[in-house]
Order: sequence, then C-alpha cells, then structure tokens
Amino acid sequence: MSLATKYTGLILASGALDGDPTDSLLEVLSPFKIRILDSSLLTIRDRFIFSLLIELSPDHQEAIASDLDALTALGKVDVAYDFTAFALTPRIGRPFTLALVSSEISPSTLLRFIKEISEVGVISELKTNHEENFIVSKIAFTSEGAVEILREAISPIAKEEKISASLLESDALTVGNEACLFDMDSTFINEEVIDVLAKIAGVGDQVADITERAMKGELDFEQSLRARVALLKDQPISIIEEARSQISFTTGAVEFVNALHKRGAKVGIVSGGFHDVIDEFLKPLDLELVQANRFEIVDGKLTGEVQGDVVDRAAKRTVLQSFGAGASRTFAIGDGANDIEMIETADIGIAFMAKPMLIEAADTALFVRDLRAILPLLGY
Repeated sequence: MSLATKYTGLILASGALDGDPTDSLLEVLSPFKIRILDSSLLTIRDRFIFSLLIELSPDHQEAIASDLDALTALGKVDVAYDFTAFALTPRIGRPFTLALVSSEISPSTLLRFIKEISEVGVISELKTNHEENFIVSKIAFTSEGAVEILREAISPIAKEEKISASLLESDALTVGNEACLFDMDSTFINEEVIDVLAKIAGVGDQVADITERAMKGELDFEQSLRARVALLKDQPISIIEEARSQISFTTGAVEFVNALHKRGAKVGIVSGGFHDVIDEFLKPLDLELVQANRFEIVDGKLTGEVQGDVVDRAAKRTVLQSFGAGASRTFAIGDGANDIEMIETADIGIAFMAKPMLIEAADTALFVRDLRAILPLLGY
C-alpha cells in the first residue's frame, strides 16, 4: 500500500501559561490556507506545550516561518518548526489504552510498561495526571493483536510495583449501563462492622482474631460469622445504633457512586455484615441493592444467632449474577477471601487493599485507599 505524501509543518510552541496558550499561534496561522492534521495541548504546573501538525502549500512556508519567528521574538512564546514533504503512516490495528493507577510512579517503572506495549503495538499518547491521593497514567496505543500476551506480561509488573493496571479496548468500551457490586466492610467503609460491635460489647479482641482468620481464608466464613455473632449474645439493641455512629465511608465512595449513577450504572452492596447497622447509613446514596445478614433479636436483645441463610462467598457470586443481568459490564470490588467468587465472576474484578489470595484472583488490585482511583481503571 502506498503511503500518502503531504507537505507538512510540525510546530512546537511552549511558554508560560497565561490565558489561552493556543491563541497567539493560531492567530499567526489563521491568514494562511492550511489544514490541521493533528494537535496536542499539554499543561504542566504553570507551563504549556502545544504541538501542531499542519498540511500547507510549499509556497507559504517562508511566510509562515517568518511570522512564527516574529512570534518568538515577542518573548512570550518559544516556537520551533520543521517543514518537509512527509509520508503519513496510517495507524494500523485496534486502539487500546493501558490505565495505570498508583500512589507514585517512577520513570523506570513506566518504562517497563512501555517496553511491553512496544512489543505488540505502536504508542500514540502518554499522559500522567496527579489527583488528590493518587496518580493516573494512560498509555494509548494501537495493536493488530497479541493483546492477551500483553495482558499476561503487564500483570506481574503491576503486582511487583503495587500499581493498578487495566487494559481497555477503546473502540469496544461502553461506559454506562454497568452493574457494580461492592463488598461493604473494609471496602466501601473503613471499618469491620462486627469488630465495631464487638468492641462496644467488650469482646473486641476475641472477635477481631476470628475476623482476621476468616478474611485470610483460614476459617470457613459462615462458621466464623456465627461464632462472632454468638459472642454478642444478650447485648442490647442499642449497640447497633452506637456502632452505626462509628462507621465511615471509604474516601471516594460517595463520588464513585455519583459518577456511575450519572452514566446510568447501578451500584449495590453485598455484605457479610448486617442490615441492622448499614441500611440507614447507606440510605442517602440511593443504591440499587443492599444485601446483608440480619441479627436475630428477641425482647430488645441480640440472641447470638443470625436470621436465615448467611451471605457467604457463594451467595455473593449469585447476587452479582442476578444484579448484573442485562448490564453492559459487571464490576466487583472487595478485599477478602469471602469475595473471591464474586471477583472471579465479574467482567472486571478489583481487589481493594486486599489480602494476597484475593489479589491473585482479581483482574487488577488497588493499593491506594481511595475509591475514586477505580474510575480510570473502568474507562471513566
């Protein structure tokens, strides 16, 4: 296939950020008959870099160069340029984006990902943004194939460097109309509700030990839950309200829900915790689903039993399958062994500040405690 040759000008302008950084350059070019082929504006701190690829008549090269030199002479903008006949190479393959999220990223770490991408595709853009609690790097590239090989190659790098990585196919990505299911304790909120209740009841150490062993997968979840609830026998129901006052949303939880709701996505909670504590707490978010356990209460006291079937790892998977029916994609986010089946069932399963065995099962893992950091991993 012959490549189209055009007479082009590559123009790079940089300077202090003062008003619209593109104004002066575009004003210089406006009198000429040119066609913009590509452009990019980057602002970092108080500086900007503006790149422009134009198609022009060779007859106009000298006049444009003279005007660009005059712009540089004014002292506010530095302009470099190059004019030449150039064979424009069409981009071949499907477009992808590798999204990386971390608390920090070094040049050497970024280079590791770039080298892997270069083995299977051509990079077209690299952009890094610093958010409040985390950094997002997005590498856009095209590839004719071998993307699964790339996915396998970047996974061990991400785990080693404690970086969240998500490979997204740009053309196939549909943002909105998804179903997202969260674990509650230590994921959507900062606390383990049963541990909060236990401290109020004076059996905190005993319950915390059982909780930790269950989260690591050392104990069957249902047995461990019933054992912990049994330690709350004869406690007055007032401890439920007291516990509710001591739990708090994980940073970014409310913003995450709002972002998905704006795109028509559903967000739900499936928890091994208790409706008695979390329902009123979650009510302002208008979540589409909250499923959890319930305490058995008689004469204003906890009996030490759980009502009905326990929400365990199998139940979480079943809830995700039902909740995600008809959705464009399903997401699941959790932190412990009880979330493994839900994580593995979702289209995108995310281990959030998680135990090692869940990290191994998940598509990606998040190592910063801010739920807003999940959004770029989903293509938002």
